[in-house]
Amino acid sequence: MNGADISLIVLAGFVGLILLIIILNLFSKIFVVEKGTCVIVERFGKFHRKCDAGIHVLVPFIDEIKPLLWRYTTTYYDSNIYTTGKQNYKVTQKLMYRIDTRESLMDFPLQSIITRDNVKIKVHPMLLYRIVDPIRAVYEVYDLALCVEKLVQTSLRSIIGDMGLDDTLASREEINKTLMLKISSIFLNFGFKLEKVEILEILPSQSIQDALHLQISSERVRRANVISAEGFREQTKTEAEGDCQAQISLSRGRQQVLIISARAEAESKIIEAQAEADSIKIIGEALKEFNIEPTQYIIGTKYINTLISMAKKSKSVNIGLPYSSQILGSVKKL
Repeated sequence: MNGADISLIVLAGFVGLILLIIILNLFSKIFVVEKGTCVIVERFGKFHRKCDAGIHVLVPFIDEIKPLLWRYTTTYYDSNIYTTGKQNYKVTQKLMYRIDTRESLMDFPLQSIITRDNVKIKVHPMLLYRIVDPIRAVYEVYDLALCVEKLVQTSLRSIIGDMGLDDTLASREEINKTLMLKISSIFLNFGFKLEKVEILEILPSQSIQDALHLQISSERVRRANVISAEGFREQTKTEAEGDCQAQISLSRGRQQVLIISARAEAESKIIEAQAEADSIKIIGEALKEFNIEPTQYIIGTKYINTLISMAKKSKSVNIGLPYSSQILGSVKKL
């Protein structure tokens, strides 16, 4: 084997190696895009096309896949989260060559915010999002995840900074709606659609929590005292009303008894007077033939009854009668 043959063998091996590299590169440019993902393809450093679900082929040495820079934040708590307010989190940054267009969850570490009444709290937000325009997400912003995180952080500080602690703890839904209205239109410019915003946790400092617990306990005691006082007031009122109604009923009963007694006495006097009138009338009819007035008879009988009653009261009674011809005459006739 001479030198020419050796050169031909080396040249053939070199050409074969180049062809093998080209074939391997060609096969590597054939890829499948799953449903719910897409790929951005550049040609000579410029946007060329977007590859949706299916089989696609890239031109070797000309077409390249444009990645999306993305951050993954993993949060976890330690045992002293409620005493120190510390939260551990890990941020992982990677290049996404296949952009996920499905709904996803973005978690954030605890955000330190000061309320309007100068109370420092920790807020844990969460976003439900979807990339609706991968081209904008790749070309309109360099680090989309960092941009979203900082916008959420500054917007939360602006919203909660105008609210007091009590309003913040009681207005999570209002905070969610305000935050979504404030930043959703900005994210659409990045091809990032904000589906929902949620505040997972609002953690005041330990001293504030102790003060809130003491306030709640005091409020419960106050409500219990108020309810007890209202119950005692209603009891006293009911008892007083019962006593009043009892007195009214007794008074009405006595009144009815007096009315009935008076009516009975009046009726008895009427009957007695009627009977006396009838007796006088009968006596007058009987004394007509003697030409004696009934009144003279009645006066005479009363004198006699008086004398009899006076005689019964003592053993010896001296009675002086005035001279009256009419009376003596009446007595004489009787």
